[in-house]
Amino acid sequence: MKKDIFDILLEISEIMNSVFNTDELIPQILDITEKFLKVKRVSLMLTEGDYLKIISATNLPVNYNDIKVPLGEGISGQVAKTGKPVIVNNENVCEDELGYQAKSYLSFPLKVREKIIGVLNLTDKEDDFFGDKDVKIAGYIASQCALAINRFTLYEEKKKAEHLQVIGKFTSSIAHDIKNLLQIVQSYIELMEIEMKGDSEIKFYIDSICTEVKLIHGLTLDILDFANRQIALQKSKVNLKEFLEEIKKHVDILLKLTPVTFELKFSENIEFMCDRDKLFRVFFNLINNSLEAVGENGRILFEAYLQDGNLIFIIEDNGKGIKKENLNRIFDPFFTTGKLKGTGLGLAVVKEIVEAHNGDIAVESEENRYTRFIVRLPVG
Repeated sequence: MKKDIFDILLEISEIMNSVFNTDELIPQILDITEKFLKVKRVSLMLTEGDYLKIISATNLPVNYNDIKVPLGEGISGQVAKTGKPVIVNNENVCEDELGYQAKSYLSFPLKVREKIIGVLNLTDKEDDFFGDKDVKIAGYIASQCALAINRFTLYEEKKKAEHLQVIGKFTSSIAHDIKNLLQIVQSYIELMEIEMKGDSEIKFYIDSICTEVKLIHGLTLDILDFANRQIALQKSKVNLKEFLEEIKKHVDILLKLTPVTFELKFSENIEFMCDRDKLFRVFFNLINNSLEAVGENGRILFEAYLQDGNLIFIIEDNGKGIKKENLNRIFDPFFTTGKLKGTGLGLAVVKEIVEAHNGDIAVESEENRYTRFIVRLPVG
């Protein structure tokens, strides 16, 4: 018995109500689409940064996950950019999004509240071309796919939020205890400095301990700030020269036994309002990230200057850089790029601290060449 459009809509609705994992749901919908509309290939692509990436398809090579289409390029790239469906019905052969030969092609956008999240592509209708009815059916299927993906995303975000809430309460308690213990350690170190009588070698060891304690202390504060989900600032007037020289002192200790070069540049000695301790964590965190990224001939530049009533801070290194697809994610909580140590919270908290100062932070990078963080803070 031949299925009509209502049978197909009912079948898709039943699947939508019984399958909650998009990895299972989307392939089933695409398989129904291929058979009902009698097309050679069906693919669903989602936007990922400046590209479209196939997440599911019928009758394509198994390695289709590696294929990316730039937004605005090709038929599917144009649909993802404009949000308007495209039909190609041609007696002559055209190419689909993967370079396959096709005589007919239909690409329909996936939208969630007017936001384009991807495209649905249908290729080569059997012994026919795509008509208005096919466009309506493709539109319905695209909307159901978008609904399923959005529903699954919201569900995952809710689960993650609940998970973070539990972790936050637990880690907040631990981090608070560690912070108190570190303050005791720091007090004893200060007493050792008082008792020490001019021994430069011991002083170096004590300074090194202080720097490492500062790193651990900063890490516990990152966890506390993230668990509290808010940054409370205690602003005061800070002298830029003294602030930068304090950072350099601790960085020099970190770099003493490494071949890495650290250069500090600043042209103005001004006073500005900020939370000194939290801002110290911002730059110490960024410089520490640079230190982990550079090799034997590593170079780290820390520069500060005034521009249009703002203080601009630049931390640049000649390290391994950041992959282009990761640039938009590095400030996400728990996102790491394979670092051997760290919680993945550092840059997320860095961004929150900068924004709490009414500033902003940006990153530029090219893989295997450089990474540059630009922090802008208002002086007042």
